[in-house]
Amino acid sequence: MDVIRNIKSMSAAQFSGLQIFELIYLMTLAFLPFVVAIREVTYAIFAILAVVLFVAICKKCLKRTVHPEGKVVLITGCDSGLGNACARRLDSLGFTVVAACYNTESDGAQRLKEASYGHLHTVKLDITDDNSIKQCLLKVKSLCGQKGLWGIINNAGVASFGDVEISPLESYRQVMEVNLFGTLRMIQTFLPLVRLAKGRIITITGTNGRLSFPGQSAFSMSVHGLEALSDSLRYEMRQFGVKVITVRPGNFAGATGLLNRNGLEKVQTTFEEIKKKTNPEILRSYGKNYLDNQLKQLSELSKSTAGSLASVMDALEDAVERKRPKSVYMVDGGNQLFDLGNVLIRLGPLLPSSLLDYIVRKVYGYKPDR
Repeated sequence: MDVIRNIKSMSAAQFSGLQIFELIYLMTLAFLPFVVAIREVTYAIFAILAVVLFVAICKKCLKRTVHPEGKVVLITGCDSGLGNACARRLDSLGFTVVAACYNTESDGAQRLKEASYGHLHTVKLDITDDNSIKQCLLKVKSLCGQKGLWGIINNAGVASFGDVEISPLESYRQVMEVNLFGTLRMIQTFLPLVRLAKGRIITITGTNGRLSFPGQSAFSMSVHGLEALSDSLRYEMRQFGVKVITVRPGNFAGATGLLNRNGLEKVQTTFEEIKKKTNPEILRSYGKNYLDNQLKQLSELSKSTAGSLASVMDALEDAVERKRPKSVYMVDGGNQLFDLGNVLIRLGPLLPSSLLDYIVRKVYGYKPDR
C-alpha cells in the first residue's frame, strides 16, 4: 500500500525518470555477463571511459578562470543592448566595470546605476571625440592604478542600411568613423594600460564581419575592418601576453536594438532621407516601392532574431575571465533551428561562390516591384 501511495504522489516527470532508471538497470543486469565474458568488449568500454575522463579533465584545466577582484574592465556602448547587458553581468561577477555611455542620462545608463552591485562606474564617452576619450582614460587610470586595465570590450557602433548607389557618401564616413576608427582610437589609447596588466582586448563584430549582405555595405565594410584589425593586433600583442579576442554574434539584431522597434524607426527615417536626396530617375530604375520593400524585409528579419542575449553574455564572460580564452567566439542566434548566417560563414570556404551568392540573394535580397 505504501508503494502504491508513493507512486500516486509522484509527478509525471518523476514517474518517467523512475521507469527509465529501472529499464537501464535491468538492461545492465541482462547484458553485463556477456560484456564481461568478451574481453575485447571490456577493453573497448574501458578505453571509451578513459577518453571521456581525459576530455573532461582537459576541459576543466583549460577553463581555469581569473579572480575578478581588483580587475577593471572598460566597456563601450553601454547605453543599451549588448554593452548594457555585459556591464551588468561582469558587475555581478565582481569585476570593476567602467560602463561607457554616449549619454549618461539615458534610461539604460540610469538602470545600470540602479542595478549595480557596487563595482560599476558609468562614464560619458563619445569614441569619435579625442577629448572625451581622454576624460575616460583619466577615470580608468584612477580605478586601476598600477595594476593596469584587465580588459576593454569594444562594443559601441552604429548601423546603416541602403544600396551602394543610393546611399550618400556621408553615411559611409559616419559608420566608418564610429565603428572602425572610433574603435581604433580606443585601442590605441588604452593599449598601454592593457599591456601593463597582460589583459585582453575584446571586439564585438558580427556576421557582417565575414559575410556581406545586400543593402548593408557600409556596416559590412566597417565590421570587416574590425575583424582585420583584431587579427593583426592579435599577432602583434602575443609577445606581450595580451589576448586579442573577437566575439561574433549571429542573428541577435532584434535583441540588441539594431532591428527592434526603435531601430526600425531609424531605418525608416534614413530611407525617407534617401528618397529626398536621390535622383528620382535612379530610384525608378530600382522599381516601385523598393525602399519600402527593404524596410518590410528588415522588419520580417527582426522577427527571426534571438529574443535573449544570454548566449552572447556567456561568450563575453568566458572571454573576460578565462585564463586561456578562444581567439574567436562565434555565437549562433536566431529563433529558428539554426542561424543561417553563421552556417554560411562556416560552409562558405567549401561552397562555390556562385552557390553562396545565390543563397544570399535568395534569403537576404530585396525583391523590387516592377
